[in-house]
Amino acid sequence: MTITQENLLQQIAGTGDVNIATVRRVFKTAEDVIFHHLSSTTSQENTIVKVMDGLSLEGSFIPEKEIHTYDHITCKPRIRVRPKVTRYYNRKLNGYFDDSAAE
Repeated sequence: MTITQENLLQQIAGTGDVNIATVRRVFKTAEDVIFHHLSSTTSQENTIVKVMDGLSLEGSFIPEKEIHTYDHITCKPRIRVRPKVTRYYNRKLNGYFDDSAAE
């Protein structure tokens, strides 16, 4: 099953009784702000954006490097972003913290 951003927008608008255009603007603004923070990652400091409880994006700077094989290849500096899901969130998804299981 694939849940698209459009599906999420419609579901949030319907559940929260909010205009879908407002939800779209909030998502777009959040995307722009997150992109700005991640793109400002430096070699001195990684950037971590906690998108929601249990889900974060970690940006790290990869410096320029040369690979010496039969050709000399120069890799440009770049930013690598990795998603992180907390152990607690994973356990919650899998029902480890179900109240009925404790009884």
